[in-house]
Amino acid sequence: MCIVFVEYKIGAEHREAYVSWMRGMQAAHPQMEWYEGTEQPGLFVEIWHGLRGEPYRAMQAARRGEEVRQPEWQGWDAMVPWVPGGKDKIHIWQFEKVK
Repeated sequence: MCIVFVEYKIGAEHREAYVSWMRGMQAAHPQMEWYEGTEQPGLFVEIWHGLRGEPYRAMQAARRGEEVRQPEWQGWDAMVPWVPGGKDKIHIWQFEKVK
């Protein structure tokens, strides 16, 4: 079993647009959980379940602003302008359960 964490900050001036957009992305990707920091408003974490191998690499590439062919990962670059520092400040890590 593995999970993927995606972490980034959204500028306060973009929060409303981001939340509205992200609700649609969440509906399209039910394997994603989505959280906002209680002590750091505007800091968001996504937890993705079951992404490994090529699906993980495609998601990671899409989130870095690279062109991807898989339709399920297209459109994620829309959030990049809302992240202070851009795509370099979208952090992605994959974790596997300790055996």
